[in-house]
Amino acid sequence: MNENKQMDNLSRKVIRKASLESPSFDFTTQIMAQLTVLKQSETTIYKPLISKKGWFVIFGGFAALVVYAIIGEQPQIPEWFDTVGFSTLLNNKILGIFSRLTFSKTLQYALFSLSIMVLIQVYLFKRYLYKRFEV
Repeated sequence: MNENKQMDNLSRKVIRKASLESPSFDFTTQIMAQLTVLKQSETTIYKPLISKKGWFVIFGGFAALVVYAIIGEQPQIPEWFDTVGFSTLLNNKILGIFSRLTFSKTLQYALFSLSIMVLIQVYLFKRYLYKRFEV
């Protein structure tokens, strides 16, 4: 207990003798100057994962597939396809449930509108990010 009092007295003396340190007058200015230099040196250059040329190739390929599916020749079923016997797959009860599934016109219009709105949101968000990161 006596040791605790001695330690307490010693710590009180040290605290009384210590003066309060205050930062220099332009401390904040110096720190902000260092931060701006640091921030400018670590600028991240944005490079998209898929370039514009890549998007055009993807879109062109997709459009070609859609056009071919609409206009192209009807596929011929190979002869070996008949010998495999996919009748068990076609008579599946789960597929039968989905074949009777119908959607109302209201739901179809709602899903179509939702998909258009999502595409618009993606476009606007992309523009926002480009402006924010100055790409």
